Amino acid sequence: MKRAIFCTPVFFIFLGASSVFAISYSSIEDNCKDLTTAQYKIYSNELEGQSVQLEGDVIDVDKRFFSSSYTVTIDTDGDSFTDVVFSTDESTAMGLKKGKPYNISGEIDNVEREFGECSLSLEGVTID
Repeated sequence: MKRAIFCTPVFFIFLGASSVFAISYSSIEDNCKDLTTAQYKIYSNELEGQSVQLEGDVIDVDKRFFSSSYTVTIDTDGDSFTDVVFSTDESTAMGLKKGKPYNISGEIDNVEREFGECSLSLEGVTID
């Protein structure tokens, strides 16, 4: 007895990882601590443009010189050092509370490392 096998076509749609999955700040920070300088340079370049999600406390909000935007600094790990920086408009800036935790997502514009600690500059930020 012969059995018929029916094949149904299956289509996969691949979306780039940066548009579907966001990397966590803690993952970036762990990698920054473990990489050599040469490895870090390659890694930080690969991070630019990727989405990131994090939770952190507002350290400060300050008006930028010669601009109508504001700079927001965020601490993600409770050590009061700036881990994340981004610009926002006046309306959003005035609604942020110092020391209050916020959920933040955005696109990595730049990654800096000093003394083994990473700090991110973000753009296209949303705050919850």
